[in-house]
Amino acid sequence: MSQIGSKTEIQKYILASRYAVLNYVRRDLTPVSRAIGSFAPDGDDLFFSTGKESSKVAEIHINKRISFYFEHDNQVLENWKSVLLIGDAEPVSVGSSDYNKAIERLGAKSPRFRERVAKGDLDSAVIYRINTSEFEYLDRSKGYGPPLKISVI
Repeated sequence: MSQIGSKTEIQKYILASRYAVLNYVRRDLTPVSRAIGSFAPDGDDLFFSTGKESSKVAEIHINKRISFYFEHDNQVLENWKSVLLIGDAEPVSVGSSDYNKAIERLGAKSPRFRERVAKGDLDSAVIYRINTSEFEYLDRSKGYGPPLKISVI
């Protein structure tokens, strides 16, 4: 399969994911994983939203290199799929074209996010764009072996 076909599969897999795991490193170099439900792909990149006062915001400000891991529930081993997205997280400024696009994409994916937008309840949130540099895609239905690694240029 071509990398273009794989990227299409990856984007569909991400869209079909209900939750993902955000991974980042604290300033004391401890790796941390957090479940995130508010995310939406944007081509190779990804938007996500989290509380402004959360510890992850302070840590990502110091070290913006993060990953997102996607794995669907109740998979059988023979058809196991997962996606790891790696990149740098950048906050999206309110009023920018990326901010409006992020609101649109996040709202289309999440009814809860749409409710927050309708209530004007985004003041307590920060939205990030992950500038993806690499994907790792594991699809056991195509055989065993290492995940397909795709570098984004």
